[in-house]
Amino acid sequence: SHPEQATPTMTPIFFGTSNHPSSHPRQSHYSKMKTFKLLFLALVSFALEVPMAISFSASASASQSGITTPTSGIIPVTIISGFLGTGKSTLLQHLLHNKEGRRIAVIVNDVATVNIDSKLVSSTNEASGIVQLQNGCACCSLSDELLSSVEELVTISDIRGENEGFQHIVVELSGVADPKGIRSKFQEAIMYDMPVMKRVQLDTMVTVVDCSAFLQHLTSSKFVNPNDTPELFFPNDEAREQEEDWMEGMPQGLIEALQAGGFNTLETTNSGVADLMVSQTETADVVLLNKEDLSDNDTIERIQQIVLALNPRACVIRTEYGKLPIHAVLGAAKGMGVAMAGVVDDHKDSVQAATVVIDRSLAEGDCNDPDCTDPNHAHSHSHDHACNDPECTDKSHLDSHSHSHVTTLLDTGIGSFVYRARRPFHPKRLVAFLNQMSIQRGVPEESEGDAIQFSESTKEILQNVVRSKGFAWCADSDKKALYWSHAGASFDMQCLGAWWATLPRNQWPPEAVETVLEDFDDENHVDGDNSVDSVGDRRQEIVFIGPRLGDSNLQAGICENLDRCLVNDSEWEVYKNTRGNEQALEAAFTNLLVARIVRY
Repeated sequence: SHPEQATPTMTPIFFGTSNHPSSHPRQSHYSKMKTFKLLFLALVSFALEVPMAISFSASASASQSGITTPTSGIIPVTIISGFLGTGKSTLLQHLLHNKEGRRIAVIVNDVATVNIDSKLVSSTNEASGIVQLQNGCACCSLSDELLSSVEELVTISDIRGENEGFQHIVVELSGVADPKGIRSKFQEAIMYDMPVMKRVQLDTMVTVVDCSAFLQHLTSSKFVNPNDTPELFFPNDEAREQEEDWMEGMPQGLIEALQAGGFNTLETTNSGVADLMVSQTETADVVLLNKEDLSDNDTIERIQQIVLALNPRACVIRTEYGKLPIHAVLGAAKGMGVAMAGVVDDHKDSVQAATVVIDRSLAEGDCNDPDCTDPNHAHSHSHDHACNDPECTDKSHLDSHSHSHVTTLLDTGIGSFVYRARRPFHPKRLVAFLNQMSIQRGVPEESEGDAIQFSESTKEILQNVVRSKGFAWCADSDKKALYWSHAGASFDMQCLGAWWATLPRNQWPPEAVETVLEDFDDENHVDGDNSVDSVGDRRQEIVFIGPRLGDSNLQAGICENLDRCLVNDSEWEVYKNTRGNEQALEAAFTNLLVARIVRY
């Protein structure tokens, strides 16, 4: 369970084929996705009545299939996300006014915000809201359904003809949109054979970050709603007043009816600001660190460290006013990046990145030279006595210091590691652990008598964890495959479905067997055999990201405290003897954490 016991890096799950007969590789990959979608639906009636946690990795299947560019006639789509004010509209202006002769169609929430030079306008269709430019580009407002807007642009492209049609479609999301949801829309459209997906391909996902506000948003405990964070919804006070006044004079009954029906002119979310920031950063092939001219170099370096820790596969580019070569965002991923990934793919990337760091440190060994400044050497120090020096700044003395070390995202290095274990958490002790973190929503308070004593140094380190995520196993269920997701002040325990071990192997997709077994502690494991200690793919596999977490001493401290949350030997015997009865497990191990069922 400790980082020193980390397993070798894992191959991302993929369900592609390199020798599918006679069909285009893209089509073969999508037909596989349809097959597994049916498996999802079949699993609804099995065990938990929720889908199994299956993922698809476009990068793996596409690389095997030899995809390099979209098929002729297929228009690549780039998605651009980012908070209001990060510079998305400025980036779009550069794309629309490009000098390379690329014919780009842009979908935005409001054409007026793009500020298109009237001299470049060729025609405007007020009914459809489409503005066409003299250079072959076009801009239109987003309809109620994104794919409807995409389909409309495809129709216009066909009318223009082969030599005048659009070469790329760019979609600007609202500042509070979660790109994971948009990615899911495209994936579901493929699975259900929507005709528009025969003409377009989700190619590249881009997130624009405001360097001057990134750290503030990452540590925010606020919610994403117009009252708590109006700056994420309105560019100025005037826009906010207009939004607040639009229903003025309406009968109260009509207003209540509209609200009860879910009508709202604003896109709202239940996420926290940090949640949304992290999701936008993680769901990207390209991350633009914009407005670098408004921040000093040290701050930008630290932001880049955090971004790469959150999304190790991203291409990170520094920009001012969104200026960069258009090929950096158009066609950058060739549809082989995050576009076809899922939560499991994202998780495996993070595990792999953290494991590589740990394995490198272990391979080189600890350096005992006190004067060594080689950054490639791992340095650790052991002390058998408490440190009483109030001026001490040695990180390895942390556990014995009674005073608090001030830790910020600006003055410390960002590290990551993976916690692993093959026993379930006792839910009550896990809640006690989570209450030591800087989490303000998503975790219930500890019940009296359930508290675990944590040292002040442990609390300090946990308070500064920026992100933690991964598969979790709680003792109140033998079936639920849980996903732990924490960002900033928010925590969410998600249920992705049942563990693979609960499903008879003759129901596994043949292409998935090898990769599924990588997560098993014993490939011969059979559920229901209590004479062996194997548990299948049930596991704790949680990535922690934050300041100083590259320090092996701090990693070990967190792991030791998580080990205390696991069921002990006597509780483990209770679990094994009860595992066939979910209701009995729930009674034996009361869980106050609410697991939200998620379908990715």
